[in-house]
Amino acid sequence: MAVLAVFLVAVIAALAVTLASAAPGVGALAASVVTPIIVLSLLFLFFESRRRPWSFVAAAALGLLGVTLRLTVNAQPQLEVGGGLPLWVTVVYVTLGTLLVVSSLWAFLLLRRVELQASRGSPPAV
Repeated sequence: MAVLAVFLVAVIAALAVTLASAAPGVGALAASVVTPIIVLSLLFLFFESRRRPWSFVAAAALGLLGVTLRLTVNAQPQLEVGGGLPLWVTVVYVTLGTLLVVSSLWAFLLLRRVELQASRGSPPAV
């Protein structure tokens, strides 16, 4: 959940920078692409707090989408807003998205294991 929250903050910060530095048309396009990601992140955080297994898988998919979008934009300079982002920003986004994928899938598997053990009547492994 913490990695998803950090991912959400990074997405909101990137959108804010884009809206502040880009032409209104570009900002509107960026907002239309990023707003659903923000809404989904909030939704997944809510359901992760309620231990819904599907929300962890969905958060992993969201992380994969974030990595894919960042690498696609990075590979296509004409898609960059305001002359492009420094390399370190791309590295941070890709790292954060990858961490989101890995940690969400790990949490999903752990939750499934605990649920399986509970259904068998055995105490959960620590």
